[in-house]
Amino acid sequence: MKAIKLQQFLSRKFKNSGKEKAITMILSRYNRESKCLDGTWELIPDPYESFDGQEIYKPKKEREYGRPLDFNLDNGYSVDIPASWGEVLNEFLYYEGWMWHTKKFSWHGEREGRVFLRLSGVNYKSQVWLNGEKLGSHEGGFTPFTFEVTESLEQGDNLLVVLVDNKRHEDYIPELRTDWYNFGGIHRSVELISVPESFIRNYKLETSLSEDQVKFSIRAWVDGFEEEKVLELKIPELGLEEELNSVGNSEFYSEFTLPRERVELWSTDNPKLYDVSLSYGEDSIDDRVGFREVEVEDGEILLNGESIWLRGISMHEEEVGKGRALDSTDVEKRFERLRELNCNFARLAHYPHTPEMAQKADEEGILLWEEVPAWQDISFEKEEVRDLHKQQLREMIQRDWNRASVILWSIANETDHTDEDRNEALPEMADYVKELDSSRLVTAACFIDEEDDRERIYIDDPLEESLDVIGINEYYGWYYGDADDMKNFDEDPNSTPVIISETGGGAKWGLHSSEDETWTEEYQNDIYKKQIEALKQKSQIKGMSPWIFFDFRTPRRMNEYQRGYNRKGLMDETGRKKQAFYTLKKFYREKQEQVQCH
Repeated sequence: MKAIKLQQFLSRKFKNSGKEKAITMILSRYNRESKCLDGTWELIPDPYESFDGQEIYKPKKEREYGRPLDFNLDNGYSVDIPASWGEVLNEFLYYEGWMWHTKKFSWHGEREGRVFLRLSGVNYKSQVWLNGEKLGSHEGGFTPFTFEVTESLEQGDNLLVVLVDNKRHEDYIPELRTDWYNFGGIHRSVELISVPESFIRNYKLETSLSEDQVKFSIRAWVDGFEEEKVLELKIPELGLEEELNSVGNSEFYSEFTLPRERVELWSTDNPKLYDVSLSYGEDSIDDRVGFREVEVEDGEILLNGESIWLRGISMHEEEVGKGRALDSTDVEKRFERLRELNCNFARLAHYPHTPEMAQKADEEGILLWEEVPAWQDISFEKEEVRDLHKQQLREMIQRDWNRASVILWSIANETDHTDEDRNEALPEMADYVKELDSSRLVTAACFIDEEDDRERIYIDDPLEESLDVIGINEYYGWYYGDADDMKNFDEDPNSTPVIISETGGGAKWGLHSSEDETWTEEYQNDIYKKQIEALKQKSQIKGMSPWIFFDFRTPRRMNEYQRGYNRKGLMDETGRKKQAFYTLKKFYREKQEQVQCH
């Protein structure tokens, strides 16, 4: 067995006494030297879970009887990765289970530093082998994970095997039943990242404002700490060079201030980004960061001290023919449509989307709500589920905590606020998020309560006390009540700011009739008109992200109007706009003009 360095041992997931152990700081890629392993892979379905990751590496004569005939690493289904297998292999449209992914590649790198294998998103569970050695496993379909492969790589030919399992279970996050499509696959890039022996694993740069100063707080984590080395931050445009103080064997920290007039703050109207670099010995990383402050005060959401009303929309991560394997063109198309809709905000539902969304939002000045898939019936009573919940929150936050556009971390969606286990677990999650990142707001999408046949609509969720902003999902005019019932919302303008995180109704594009006929564009549009008029009257409501930007796949929606799609989109899945798109666009333009006039 090959010797394994201590750092290598600590930087991978490993088995110990039957429990998974893992590092608590993800390796961020930034501008690292890397070798992309995207491209053609071989996919081999294994619905009976017949094969074993170690077994398939053995020479044929050493394998168990029958295996050489039944499993061929070199001749599966050839698929370009990233990919959702049900989109590129039509016969596996609804397949859920084991799918082996294999990739042969050449490596001719130097042995002076260290190399990590980084997988940016695999749904849902994965196990990984390189040249017959099991590197480890990961649970969670939307966040990155890494394994050190310095000692596992061979000069010349290498074989990487990833077992992907997208089966659903009650104790997963998300749980057994969701209202979106369970795309299986390696949805985001796979790459080998080369670093020196000692390197910067991640960093976090936060800003806060006073009347005449901008305060910067920076924290960085290194792997392979060496006492004699210095960790330095540079922001050339500000003429800033700052040496960080060591606060432990692997952590550095520093605070400093600049006059406010020297710093051009990031905002939705002026998404200013600064080049930021950090160096530690032979290692350096570069980033582009916006400096801004977001907070809540007296019932207002404040961006750089100024009240802001969030003109938003919810969206899933999905593209026809691609599933979740979005590329830069798909991301750009989303932002073109956000601009057309006059948005300054988007809710990325119901799981972390590709990191390119936050990077592009930084450039475009679009504020973001990001969330983990703790959707509806999560098994909050189980400690292992709470641990998984925290893991997914941590991986999402550490990936995107330097993105100025992200202002809201959401811990859950539509969970039962009468469930005692939930009411114990979610405040714990809110506290955990604030420990990880105190510079952003914590939220959740919650249900609303009503009494006396909706003559009074109110918030009665104990979780509100733990949130900076509370999201409300309500479907008046669609599943229940009348579209303008929110006029009866019993508000408290000085209490927790409210975002209408979901509202709307279904419509099939091109289906027209009167406003009284469901599934028509007219019916959906009437819901939007009446909702907007009702919400205009409520000062506690500080924004909205209606459900949803475009129609999306879900096996739960099978009537004659939907046929496997949720039809609540302002556009259909191909981008054809429905009437409600223009109604919301007009309202958002009016809100935008009000701010400009003010």
